Amino acid sequence: MNIGDKVRLMHGHEEGVITRFLDKDLLEIEIEDGFQIPVMRNEVVVVSQQEQRYFKREPKQEKETTAPASEDTTVSQGVYFAFVPLNDRQLALHLVNTTGFDLAYLVGEEDKQNFKGISTGVLPPQNSVKLCEVLVSAFDQWPSWVVQLLYFRQGYYTLRAPLVRKLRFKAATFFKSKRQAPLLHQPSFLFQVDEQAEGGQPLDAAKLKEQMLSNLPEQSSGLLRLERPPREVDLHIEHLVREPDKINKNEMLSLQLETFEQTLDNAIATGMDEIIFIHGVGNGILRDALHKRLSQMNNIQYFQDAKREKFGYGATLIRIK
Repeated sequence: MNIGDKVRLMHGHEEGVITRFLDKDLLEIEIEDGFQIPVMRNEVVVVSQQEQRYFKREPKQEKETTAPASEDTTVSQGVYFAFVPLNDRQLALHLVNTTGFDLAYLVGEEDKQNFKGISTGVLPPQNSVKLCEVLVSAFDQWPSWVVQLLYFRQGYYTLRAPLVRKLRFKAATFFKSKRQAPLLHQPSFLFQVDEQAEGGQPLDAAKLKEQMLSNLPEQSSGLLRLERPPREVDLHIEHLVREPDKINKNEMLSLQLETFEQTLDNAIATGMDEIIFIHGVGNGILRDALHKRLSQMNNIQYFQDAKREKFGYGATLIRIK
């Protein structure tokens, strides 16, 4: 038995997917509606893929409901990482296959040349599989995710080179990627794994190994390390640069907005509930720019003027979902 296998209780009608092993005799399965229950290993039996296809009894997250772009079974691209929120602290990572290929997949973690296997198997067309769960609070400690894919379809088709992709996320882009996950039909942080795979060249194993292992110190030194920002952040230019009189107004506004976005990303990634940005009154350009950007963000519950008795109209309070 492996994580991601579909199983059925031997003395009941429930079916589910293995999410983790609690000990050598006890495992946890996720049944319909997302409930997770502990069961003894000898009380479950693995459901074969042939049986699943014959009886059409797929788990809820693997139900064969296709996204509009994937109705054609000849679709050759559309493999995704979907991080689906389970609550305000945990995300479930799913591999989603909207292509017309059976995918032999391997997913693992790589950290300083050490590789840890997470999940492997064969994912049929128009299906998804839950790989693992991750903590939002540990975002800055997430490893690089490594994905390997082999494409297969019965009959004649153009042979495709295996896909190997390494994914490393930064808060500045990760938390802006919230979209509806295909097949799962749930809000998620969505990333296409095979976006550059179409028309790829034949795999050169030696070159691939060289690319994956070269320059590791430089790559590691550039990783984003998150720190929880203070609850009140002053965007006045004299708090951001030593010599504010040496930059023009456009550069000043650009720096203030960049500081705002990076700080807000860190606040979201480190689990803060709210944060205040002090922008001053002035001509209102910075305040209007902040409010315009906030109105376009999905993970903001609301924003409003902060306590007027303390800040006047010169600060904005942001409540994070």
